Amino acid sequence: MAELKSRNPHLMDHTAPIHSETKAWFVWSFAAFFYLYQFVLRNFPGVMTEDIMRDFSVDACSLGVLTAFYLISYSSLQIPVGLAMDKFGPTRLLRGAVLLCALGTAVFAMSHSFYFACFGRLLIGMGATCAFLGSLKLGTLWFHPERLALVVGLTMLASTIGATFGQAPLALLIDMLGWRAALLYVVVPIGLVLAACVWVFVRDTPPEGPLKPILESDTTLKTLFIHLKDIVIDYRIWALGFYGALMYIPMLAFVDLWGIPFLTKLYGIERAVAGSITTMFYVGVGIGCPVVAIVSDYFQVRKVPMAIGAILSILFNGIIIYMPDIPISMMYGLLFAAGVSFSAQPLIFASVCQLTPLTSNGTVISFTNMIVMMLGLIMQPLVGWFLDFVWSGTVVNGVPYYNIADYRFALLSIPLSLALALLLMPFIPETFPRQKKN
Repeated sequence: MAELKSRNPHLMDHTAPIHSETKAWFVWSFAAFFYLYQFVLRNFPGVMTEDIMRDFSVDACSLGVLTAFYLISYSSLQIPVGLAMDKFGPTRLLRGAVLLCALGTAVFAMSHSFYFACFGRLLIGMGATCAFLGSLKLGTLWFHPERLALVVGLTMLASTIGATFGQAPLALLIDMLGWRAALLYVVVPIGLVLAACVWVFVRDTPPEGPLKPILESDTTLKTLFIHLKDIVIDYRIWALGFYGALMYIPMLAFVDLWGIPFLTKLYGIERAVAGSITTMFYVGVGIGCPVVAIVSDYFQVRKVPMAIGAILSILFNGIIIYMPDIPISMMYGLLFAAGVSFSAQPLIFASVCQLTPLTSNGTVISFTNMIVMMLGLIMQPLVGWFLDFVWSGTVVNGVPYYNIADYRFALLSIPLSLALALLLMPFIPETFPRQKKN
């Protein structure tokens, strides 16, 4: 840290007494709320699968492609946005990003063409790119380094709250208003209000620090690309990224998209009830992420919770998908347990930040997040393709009918992915910062 400060006099001293944490949490909260909001946007196709398939006359694979357009822009822009945040700070990007998400949602809601709907999802993904990166970048600029795991955990808590609203509550809203009106008259205005709040209240640095971007005279584009090269050739970051990607598959493939139709078929229930079941995964993540972060900090370990999380995820997700005759009340508990098991995954972001200098945090977070989301970009359409592969050809009310055996075949990718995550543990380093003795 001393070396970084000597090279850049504008770099804030994170070891010095810091401003009021109340102010820091207040500023960070708007970026976290944006992350919450974009999770609603990311998840909404999962509660309207039949509506979308009927209105756009598409099959499961095409639906997976439509939802994946969000991930196309989200994944491809991770590194450019990370570099931009390291160069210019997060605030400028966050202001425009919220508006872009609201615009993309409006385009999707008003579209009667499959291709325009894909364009709307592309715009949402472009804006959403800044949400997680902005939250964590603000965390690195406003908090002590040892607070980073807690910031990551609470950021994930915000995402789970958003995902919760994007499940059963959104399903009820859609049942009342229709999916287009629900998006256009409720979801879009919330984004506009949030954009105004970000513009007024969010700043890159605390008052005690510089009011202009932290990285300025010494951080040229050439320097940033040198940092990027160092990140790309570091096998430890790749290992952490692939672990995070494989652990993310249950959320992306099951909870975000195929879980609700699977549960409606399994139990013969309404989508709002199925949404309340999948919501329990996010409740588990919301509770588990801060707890796992605190436990990780207390015991000064990152790797052990990741290994335990992978083992438990294999167990619970395997039971959810393949155990027959699970009572519906038990399914609520199993989804909750699967969410808690997932909660070790966000530790990868604290780990990669601890492997790189502060000046590269935005870039390394974005690179890691790109790896995580790129696998999701493949998996959502792939599960849909597997469904179409075993589909009997039956159509009900204009929508392809998939039975439980079809879903269980297609969802085999989830436990296999989690097993691969566990096999990566020997390549993942322990990164918790150790006190240096003089």
